[in-house]
Amino acid sequence: MKKGILLFWPSFIIAILATGVFFSIFDPAELSLHGKTLFNDKLSAYSVFFLISWTFGALNTSIVLLLEKNARELNGFTAPPVVIPEDDASQP
Repeated sequence: MKKGILLFWPSFIIAILATGVFFSIFDPAELSLHGKTLFNDKLSAYSVFFLISWTFGALNTSIVLLLEKNARELNGFTAPPVVIPEDDASQP
């Protein structure tokens, strides 16, 4: 649960900011591809762009969470415990 929150909450904030910045620059009614408009209404343009930016934000955050781990966590290797031998000099 904690990893899901660490993954999706920052990417949600990234998606909000990206959608706000993008649509403050571009009008969704004027977006077109090869002369055809991409969206019938503005709400669908906002929704599609928000979900796409949330996906890219989640991808970015997952890469950061992966790079944040150390080698032992990534490889699943745990070193055997170190056993210190007792001194034999104390025994006669």
